[in-house]
Order: sequence, then structure tokens, then C-alpha cells
Amino acid sequence: KQTPTSREAGVVVAQRFEATIDADLDVGDIVELAVLPAYHTVVDAILDTEALGAGVNVDVGVMSGAVGDPDGTRTCGDELFSAEDASAAAVVRASESSAFTIAPAGADRSIGVKVSAAVTAGKKIALTLLMVQ
Repeated sequence: KQTPTSREAGVVVAQRFEATIDADLDVGDIVELAVLPAYHTVVDAILDTEALGAGVNVDVGVMSGAVGDPDGTRTCGDELFSAEDASAAAVVRASESSAFTIAPAGADRSIGVKVSAAVTAGKKIALTLLMVQ
């Protein structure tokens, strides 16, 4: 599904991205969950997860590399959420100041979720991004 973009400066666009984990995740694994379109910045973000497991925290942020690149050396920042507790089902809004200062870029960028502990397959993670150009 293609991510919508604002066609006019200042128009806010909302998109929900959802993934069901199809294979067990190990400590430090990254799920490429969302796309921040070229020339867009984040004005709000809402993370909602099922209970991912005891002691699981997540970082959510901009990934290195190109969107969709399967390179296993890609990294994931924590601009949107840093060490967010995902051991129980939760819905949280971005509160890191870095979430609202992601500079626009001339290319689409991946938003990833990095887990701090093992997560079993079948769990759901979702992110709603509100973006503006």
C-alpha cells in the first residue's frame, strides 16, 4: 500500500502502519514498519502494541539505508520513541522532542521498530504517523 503524501504545504496527512510479526524476533532485531515520505516531517505519532513479552522495550525511529532494502546492517534510531515499555499492551503518543524535529529529506525514509528482547511471532505492532510537507 502506498503511503499518502500531502500535495500542498502545511496539509497534515495521517497514515496507520501495522505489522504482524511473522517470525520470532531476537534482541536488537528491527521491523521496518512505516515510510516517512520525501520532504515530510512528523507532527505527531501514536504507537500501539500488543503485549510483546516480559521486559520488552522498543525504540522507534528513522532507519539507515533505502526503504525496503533487506540489508541486515541497517540501523534504527529512537527519534519517535526511546525505550518505550512494550511488555503490556499499550497506546502511547510521541513525547520525545526529537520526534518533532526530524528534518525533511529529499527521499522516502523507513521508520523502524527495534526490540530490546525476544518477541514471539504473531504479535502486532502499529504506528500512526501524522505528517506534513
